[in-house]
Amino acid sequence: MARTQRERREETVARLLDASIATIVDVGYARASAAVITSRAGLSGGALFRHFDTMGDFMAATAEEVMRRQLDAFAKLIAEIPATQAALDGVLHAMREVTGNDTNVVMYELLIAARTDERLSATLRRVLQEYSSRIFDTARALPTADHYPEDTLAAVVALVTNSFDGAAIVRHVLPQPEIEAGRIPLLLSLLAPDSSEER
Repeated sequence: MARTQRERREETVARLLDASIATIVDVGYARASAAVITSRAGLSGGALFRHFDTMGDFMAATAEEVMRRQLDAFAKLIAEIPATQAALDGVLHAMREVTGNDTNVVMYELLIAARTDERLSATLRRVLQEYSSRIFDTARALPTADHYPEDTLAAVVALVTNSFDGAAIVRHVLPQPEIEAGRIPLLLSLLAPDSSEER
């Protein structure tokens, strides 16, 4: 059966987003031009701008796709935490895995580029506000959330996320396995002094 125009468009956009993520992972944001991305997607040079008005719009869509993939990956890891593992321990291991994966590298690249690119910064601000809100909603639904008052929980989520994000960025240049090995035990001791409560 022939595909509809909408199905063709969705397939093309999916190919572009896959190619954008893979390109940024491989060569970085600065070298992820429309020509490189469309070539990687196996599409004509003008394909990207038939679906997105500007490169900024396309990068916002790339960031949204990264966000979707990361939240899905995190939810899957949370669902797989064994009943015998302390909930907070499982959550911290899931966060370390998700923040350290290749897909999250794309978000780091975009954030660093946005520091000096006002248009990209404005584009990403909306995406990041939604991402932060969804991360917090996810955290609020976790079994560990009732250990913290609502206003404290937001700070705890930011503290833990920033710790793992920072480690993931530094790891590519300066691996520190001795520090990495102690990160989760330290966070557990800071966040849940009586770890027996987490079982």
